[in-house]
Amino acid sequence: GWDLTKTLRLLHKSNPTLFEWGASPIVYLETDFAARFKSVMGRYFSSKRGLYHYIHMAAGNYREYIKGDMIKAKNFYVLRPVLACRWILDKGSPPPMLFSELMESGLAPELKPEVERLLELKVNSPEIRMIPQIRTLNEYLSSSIAEIEQKIARLPNEREIGWEELNELFLSQLI
Repeated sequence: GWDLTKTLRLLHKSNPTLFEWGASPIVYLETDFAARFKSVMGRYFSSKRGLYHYIHMAAGNYREYIKGDMIKAKNFYVLRPVLACRWILDKGSPPPMLFSELMESGLAPELKPEVERLLELKVNSPEIRMIPQIRTLNEYLSSSIAEIEQKIARLPNEREIGWEELNELFLSQLI
């Protein structure tokens, strides 16, 4: 639904949403342009920008949804961005869309049974359902957010890539 110039501007800024769409296992239409766009995407990925995006999402959702004795069952709104940060820090690439891949790659083994129980709950009940806070998961998320924020602060600035390749891609669609 976005126009091409907006999409290219977002790619130039390394907007994580574009990388998520590009990694989606659901493909509705494959075009020559989509193939060219995906081949260019990797060069515009910025670890630091992706990390900032996901850690701000995790911290905001942590404050909003999972503090307190009874919480909305929205732990995944915090857990997925934390795991996405861990993926970027470990692999230096955009995180996958599938939560299962993120969980296998970055979640501590001792937390997996609890997260699998939450996945079951999420599938079988409305999202607004209130549940007791899961102390071990909350502690993991809280310490992960603080740890990741410290790591991001120490990262060097990345070199910004120019517009030449994106301009060529845009112009190729006008012909």
